[in-house]
Amino acid sequence: MLALFEGKRIFVPVILLLAAFITSQISAAGGYVAALPDMMIPTAHMGFIFFFFAFTASSLARLAPGTGPRFLMRNRRYIGLSFALIHGTHGVLVLSNLALTDASRPAPVLFAGGLAYLFLLAMTLTSNNAGVRAFGAKHWKRLHKQGSYYIWAIFMITSTPKLIMEPSPKGWIPILGLVALGLRIAAYRQGKRKQATQE
Repeated sequence: MLALFEGKRIFVPVILLLAAFITSQISAAGGYVAALPDMMIPTAHMGFIFFFFAFTASSLARLAPGTGPRFLMRNRRYIGLSFALIHGTHGVLVLSNLALTDASRPAPVLFAGGLAYLFLLAMTLTSNNAGVRAFGAKHWKRLHKQGSYYIWAIFMITSTPKLIMEPSPKGWIPILGLVALGLRIAAYRQGKRKQATQE
């Protein structure tokens, strides 16, 4: 089953799902501007699912080797690019909301979010073999590591206060965010222990 979505084929269901969601929301609301409030949060949630698996792929492969984690590792680049596509769409919706309605955001929020998108753009443009060669493996890895942790932090900062103020089943992003961090820490410690036993 997973073989149906190997490599670039991951994009097909992502694009179809995203297009179907946006089309249905615009149709139900009677227009693009009217649909914006109902499209922004779901696209952020949808993007986070792909971010979670891209962020934890190597950790899951180290901690629980198996078919699923191997699939994630083989396709981590395309899972990350799917996140970029969805979250880029989310960014367009947010900017549309700011430009076409009376909505506003504090300057610090705009700066922090803008920096996250700069990281996302840089990571997207370098998510290929040419990008690795151009940056060098060490610098490429640093960019993607720093960028992914910054994006993780933005998700946590923006979603945790909402969960605290209004606890609900919708508050799953900070919970999964902590799970993701826990997996990364556990995999790092396991790697260190393995390295120590080999010395």
